[in-house]
Amino acid sequence: MSATLARLDTFFDAWRARLCSGRAEVRFVARPLDTPPGLHAACADSFVSGLGYRPIGGNWELLDPEGDLAGPRAALAALVEAFAHDMALPQQPWLGESDAQAMARDFLACFDPRTRQIVTNRMYFGWNPLTDAPIEWAFVAFDDTAIALLLATADD
Repeated sequence: MSATLARLDTFFDAWRARLCSGRAEVRFVARPLDTPPGLHAACADSFVSGLGYRPIGGNWELLDPEGDLAGPRAALAALVEAFAHDMALPQQPWLGESDAQAMARDFLACFDPRTRQIVTNRMYFGWNPLTDAPIEWAFVAFDDTAIALLLATADD
């Protein structure tokens, strides 16, 4: 098992109860990468389609894994936005801002910062669904040894 996969196991063990306690269903899957990941959209599509989800091609939004909360296309900001509040009732907290930041930092820290990439299925104008759920937010992150899906879905 790669160091990245070990960190991902630890991450999900630490966050499972909190992530799965809201109204959303959270799916977390991590796998080793046997070959270099290549283009981010192709890597994400290959992974999610292998799990039975829809590939979305060029509609994966490449995020900045180093950006802070105010940075454009910052992975940290996108993860916080996805998990701080209930997906269906955004006026209600899910993890809350500070815990969502901690969760996001922990998730990103699982991957080697030299080769880490992260994409999401949400862009500024909406999302490109992988599932048939009325509300979803997906993140695929990878480095040169492992890839992971963090998928939250909810009914409206």
